[in-house]
Amino acid sequence: MLSSQPFQRDYPFTFCFLNTTLHLREKPSADACAALEQLIRQRHAHKQTRASAPLATGETPLFAKVQPLDTLKAKVRVTLGKPQRNGRFDWPLEELINTVEAQRRGVQMSDLEGFGYTRDRLGLVQEYFILTRLLDDYVDGVQWLRNNPNKIEPFIRDAFGLLHSLAQKNITHMDFWAGNIMISPQAPLKAIDFENCFATITPHPSETLGFQLGFFYRREVYKLITEAQYDALVEEYLDQLPGICAEKFNEVYQASKHEYVGRKQRREVFLKGNLITG
Repeated sequence: MLSSQPFQRDYPFTFCFLNTTLHLREKPSADACAALEQLIRQRHAHKQTRASAPLATGETPLFAKVQPLDTLKAKVRVTLGKPQRNGRFDWPLEELINTVEAQRRGVQMSDLEGFGYTRDRLGLVQEYFILTRLLDDYVDGVQWLRNNPNKIEPFIRDAFGLLHSLAQKNITHMDFWAGNIMISPQAPLKAIDFENCFATITPHPSETLGFQLGFFYRREVYKLITEAQYDALVEEYLDQLPGICAEKFNEVYQASKHEYVGRKQRREVFLKGNLITG
């Protein structure tokens, strides 16, 4: 069972409004309280939809991600802090656990400022909140590429550098694409959205990296570079990495460039080296 007590020690300020409880790293200002109350009111009208939005909260601007829980079983598991049969937690708890661990290891990322949940009339968690510091001087990689399409190769090299920095800290991001990379002219790239991540070493590093680099190409990047050019950049990157099996890497890499791989299937690549597409 997952206890939230260790997390709450680092997020000691509790904000309660209606049937929502949030645990925050800093005492919220009046502006922050007003913004959080407005967000919670909006959630009452849109409980079944995922939401991601910046909050105007004064000195510490926040970015809120809210995930509803779709099934009774998921609500019970998250309420009790229990994992699924496969040992993994439901997505909102996975994101919290991974974000806390990535932050602890010093990953280039947006700071976690708080987390919390809304309960239904039975006391079950029905949606989960992740609050991070808003990177208001950054843009995501998709927007940056729209404005700088001629800089695709430097972007890819920098993205590979960020991916390698995550790997060095044993953080494996299985949703690594341009939209989850934040860019500022004055600072290093940052990774966001740690929902589908692992904070352990994979027994299948070649297959996992093959998926990551293939997936990165398939989402957005393919629009701005030929496949042959991208393959050359991948080869350049792999030359710096010892211990990658070319055969195992290529089998997953080639498929991931062109086939949809669901988020549950990505876990299978990390855990078993198996790629199931479609």
